[in-house]
Amino acid sequence: MNPFKTVLYAFILLLSQNAIFAQQVEETPINQSELPKFITANSIAYSDIQIEKAYNYDMLTLGDTVLMLKNGTTYPPNHRDYKRLGITTSMYAGTAVIAFGILWAMPESVSNWDKEEIKEKGVFWKWKENVKAGPVWDDDDWVLNYITHPYSGGVYYMTARSSGFTVLESFGYSALMSTFFWEYGIEAFAEVPSTQDLIVTPVLGSVVGEGFFYAKKSILRHDRRVLKSRFLGYTSLLLMDPFNTLLDSFGYKENVKTQMNIAPIGLGPGSNKSVWGLNFNMQF
Repeated sequence: MNPFKTVLYAFILLLSQNAIFAQQVEETPINQSELPKFITANSIAYSDIQIEKAYNYDMLTLGDTVLMLKNGTTYPPNHRDYKRLGITTSMYAGTAVIAFGILWAMPESVSNWDKEEIKEKGVFWKWKENVKAGPVWDDDDWVLNYITHPYSGGVYYMTARSSGFTVLESFGYSALMSTFFWEYGIEAFAEVPSTQDLIVTPVLGSVVGEGFFYAKKSILRHDRRVLKSRFLGYTSLLLMDPFNTLLDSFGYKENVKTQMNIAPIGLGPGSNKSVWGLNFNMQF
């Protein structure tokens, strides 16, 4: 078997198994009388009319749409984080040269690139000719067309989804990146844009990406662990959402953060009743 295919199959197997394990890990029960481990002290709290019992509600109970993490941040962001998306998109551009170099180093039987023609006439001439000729139905190996391209589309999708964008917006980002960044961008320097790649990458990629999204939420909910392993947890996050994972590991923070919570601050003078207070803070 081609060594490239062997490595690729192992990579896909690892990715799929980690995602499956992440979904199957037993969920941590939410007890209304105490905060779960992954909820910070800034969770919303209030009492009933008699102020006899306090109920704590974490953000996850509100439609299971936002996950509160230990550092006080949420996943996904509760707004469109254009700054995050801009940084991660720039990271794509930085890795484009590396990706092109890897494909250039692969044998022509895998990449289907005519290296001699590219060397003879130049890459920019080749790019112009390929853009004019495309798109066409390519003859690439099925692994490239129906495994690596959906995976790439899933990574594009997760880049936007993890920045607070909706399903439809993330699909649009995946379509734009796969079309203009890759097919008519980087890859067009070597081959004619592919018809099936233009369709498969964003469409199947968005399906894969939404699966990644829920798997990532599950991993984060369990303190970035898969099967109680931090190594498997971080590996899975890096494979499913590489640029956001790297950005978070570098300590990315938004310019402005706000927090508000209602909580008991003590007992009233001469009584056993709780005194409640409202706390609001903004961090720049």
